[in-house]
Amino acid sequence: MIQISEHLTTRRFLQTLEEQQGLPLVFHLGEDKVVPVGYHVTEIKAVTFETVDCGGKVNQWKDTIVQLWRSNHEKDDQHMTAGKFLKIYGQVASRVHVQQDAEIKFEYGDDGAPAVHFEVSDLRVSDGQLQVHLDWVGVRCKAADRAREAAVLSGQSESTCCGTSSSTENKTSGGCGC
Repeated sequence: MIQISEHLTTRRFLQTLEEQQGLPLVFHLGEDKVVPVGYHVTEIKAVTFETVDCGGKVNQWKDTIVQLWRSNHEKDDQHMTAGKFLKIYGQVASRVHVQQDAEIKFEYGDDGAPAVHFEVSDLRVSDGQLQVHLDWVGVRCKAADRAREAAVLSGQSESTCCGTSSSTENKTSGGCGC
């Protein structure tokens, strides 16, 4: 198992694939679903985000987003190998500047469902496969996350984003301006 402490970088993901090129690359979605054989890498995106959160803080970061898709009409009976993924990635990286330190994320959809955004929670070799375990990405309030982190670091009780404080207090303390 590859230890993932917080976010899996593009570089670390690719290094793992290099080490396991002959293995099937199997994507697990949450607890009970596997991306079926015959999936395609339809797009690799080098994305820069520039945002302002509800606390008024400007945020900027980069992600690498790999879009996976499977047609219900696909006849392929095998998972893509790590080596084939690396060849696809190499073609993209020769044309688009992908940040190696960017977090790698995945989107998956098929003919019957829209694409859903996932983060890597675990990466391991098991049962003769390189398994990429993905967790659905929910919406979070960055201002509330900062307030919780500050409270933990200072030993104070946890504050809430849109809690009982007035919006003026929340704005000045880094919480939401709701």
